[in-house]
Amino acid sequence: MRRVALSIILCFLSALAIPQSPGSDAALLAKTRSLYDAPFTRNLASFDCAVRFDWQKHFAEFVRTVPPTAQPTIERLQGVRHRVFVDRSGATVSAQTKAPDFEGDRSATLLEPALTAMITQGLNAWLPFSTNVILPVGPTKYSFQTLGSGYKLVMNGTNVAATILLDADLKVTSGVVQLPQDLRFTTEFETGPDGYLLKSVETGSTAESAVGGNATFAYTYQAVDGIQLPSEVIVSPATAKPFHLALTDCKVVKFAIVKVGPPPAPR
Repeated sequence: MRRVALSIILCFLSALAIPQSPGSDAALLAKTRSLYDAPFTRNLASFDCAVRFDWQKHFAEFVRTVPPTAQPTIERLQGVRHRVFVDRSGATVSAQTKAPDFEGDRSATLLEPALTAMITQGLNAWLPFSTNVILPVGPTKYSFQTLGSGYKLVMNGTNVAATILLDADLKVTSGVVQLPQDLRFTTEFETGPDGYLLKSVETGSTAESAVGGNATFAYTYQAVDGIQLPSEVIVSPATAKPFHLALTDCKVVKFAIVKVGPPPAPR
């Protein structure tokens, strides 16, 4: 009786994770890719935006009333304007006005590069989803397994090893990555005019010895020249208050689409 019960359990577990055939794997991957709004896989080459950040409001999140002694630091920090340039390789932040002399102001000296890091991290966390590299690319080997609540996608390749879970609508819900770096993540998506848009991603380490906690990145969107780009990025580090970043005055650069037609008929 024990063996019979064990057999029933094993059959049940096997039914919950049904591997797909190679042909159906390719078809399912193509369908999954088509559901996501990944502008860098279309004709978006790059974009750049002004970054607006309210230091006064950020300070106020730590204390109810900002002390008068902090006002000079806030004013110095607020005087620096930033733009961020983003392409497939990552985000690059530049100061648009000469940074004031922070000499003697240790807080400003530390906080200005911290803001630059938050801008970079916030957009770099969005980039894998805007390029669709969260899904298998190139020669990476992959397979889908059907689960009761959706799918499990296993990937292995050169410097790539990961397992991703998707729901029944093929939205990525979570994943564990061993290569290229140790990472676990959970995601939320919303439906935009061109497909699924990343709403938030929470990341952390899988290592038991890891210190700290998870970092969370949340996004809202704006249409710029027909492309959905982040309009607000909220970066919530594990050990600090959230950074609320607004992206304005965005400009996009697109690849030219060349249509090749039939050769002209001979005269």
